[in-house]
Amino acid sequence: MTDREYISVLFKEKDDAKSLGAKWDGEKKQWYIPENINETNKLKLKEKYKTNNEPILELIGEDRTFGGNELFVDLIPSTCWFTNVRSCIHRSDWDRLRKCVYERVNYICECCGIDTKLHNIQLDAHERWLYDDDTHTQKLIRIVALCYACHQTTHIGLAEIKGKKHEATKHLQTIRKFTEKECRDHIEEAFKIWRDRCKFKWNLDISLIENNNIKLSNKRKRSE
Repeated sequence: MTDREYISVLFKEKDDAKSLGAKWDGEKKQWYIPENINETNKLKLKEKYKTNNEPILELIGEDRTFGGNELFVDLIPSTCWFTNVRSCIHRSDWDRLRKCVYERVNYICECCGIDTKLHNIQLDAHERWLYDDDTHTQKLIRIVALCYACHQTTHIGLAEIKGKKHEATKHLQTIRKFTEKECRDHIEEAFKIWRDRCKFKWNLDISLIENNNIKLSNKRKRSE
């Protein structure tokens, strides 16, 4: 079989891509352009959903020790317009980035150690930020691979909004082997830090992304 030409298709765009003839690779979980479609549709798919298939082998400048590998609540200040790495990266490069993050740990959650492939569990790329209180700069330092449960716990504020706080709290207590008081104190301290940081507007430093030749989205460029 010839090498497939993969494309980056968002979930909300799948029907459009499918109507143009794109096919889904269930093993790689990515859309591709089949050889047997007409040239007009092939060109449309390339233009709308073009992607860079060159793999990212390493994130130069990343500190993979930052934050350690213990599960902890890590809340983003509400004053930060930027909420996740995916929103600033051009969709043609998002799949390459997350694939790098997942494959370098063999799809094993970096906090709880579960094999997400073996157990068919969702794996997410989660950003770790350094907050400089003097310059009010939020700098991307590391990207980690977290299973769905660990990622939900990390963003426990969002979990609460979704009615999942109890589930996230129990997961934190189990993974960290906390007592109920230790778990409660950990969460309260995280929210205290969050409230303090929400008092300021933070400057965004994503030089880790820019220095690795990862294309930024048009949305990010317009916001600069």
